[in-house]
Amino acid sequence: MVLAGGITGLETVSLPWLRDQGISFAVVTCPEDEARWEAERLGAFTRQLARAGLEGYLAPVGYGKVLDPDPAVTSLYLHTHPGTLQIDSRGRRCAKACPNDPRFLEWFANSMRTLAWLVEVKGFVWDSPSFYHSRGVWACRCTYCQRLFSAAAGEPLPRELLPEVLDFRRNSLSLFLLAATAAIQSVDRRLQSIVVPPPPLDPPTATGGADNWKLLASNSGAAAMGLVVSPEGRGYRLPEEGALLPSVQAAHGEGKPVWLWLTAERLHPELVHEGRKLARNLGLEAIVWSDYEALRRTRAKSPV
Repeated sequence: MVLAGGITGLETVSLPWLRDQGISFAVVTCPEDEARWEAERLGAFTRQLARAGLEGYLAPVGYGKVLDPDPAVTSLYLHTHPGTLQIDSRGRRCAKACPNDPRFLEWFANSMRTLAWLVEVKGFVWDSPSFYHSRGVWACRCTYCQRLFSAAAGEPLPRELLPEVLDFRRNSLSLFLLAATAAIQSVDRRLQSIVVPPPPLDPPTATGGADNWKLLASNSGAAAMGLVVSPEGRGYRLPEEGALLPSVQAAHGEGKPVWLWLTAERLHPELVHEGRKLARNLGLEAIVWSDYEALRRTRAKSPV
């Protein structure tokens, strides 16, 4: 089992107690702006995890909003480097850096190398990589995207979100993840990358660029995939197994394990039970919890 959360919340948890409950890993969320001011604290906490016998993973979020699982997370980079922002189909800048812009890629790679030096972890989690898309408006049509598309397709980048444009954006994010892995492994070649696409039932994933699980799982940089699920409705029901199975099969077909990433503000005992059942039926290798109090209430004793 895996526990995920920000450093402020995780610092309040008894690490030996978590280990006794069957928790083997901890994913520490690391917002861009927090890492800038709390780097020393972050490194110290990951070393505490190691001393407690827990394997740590670091999940950088924000960072130009290319890694953007939480819209509330801010990014100073966006304000200081407006020239690297994505350009949408209307010709306007939008609040995401372009993963094809070499200036952003250089800054991002340097930032990841710095984090890899600071922390003691087993790997990094790349959460919800995406291009901009909203209400029919999509990105990116910056100079670099247009050049790259034209070089590959032999024609200008269309203004419509045609199938070849969708493929271009998917391939761009796959290359971005490969570059992210190369950055951290330049510090320590043993560092793993866990790729967590946006939830497969979320409509924007069809146009955000991270919807092709087979392509993402076939990426040589990806060691495992994260399957995000959220409870639906008042009954806290999880998605049907059949809706998630194609994603799981795509990852397993590439030889990549899948972690069930259960997101909820509070994990009720019945939700914990349903999460375990879902992971078992789908043949998943781990469950990521975000609410350790639920584990305290249910007194979990063994990993999935």
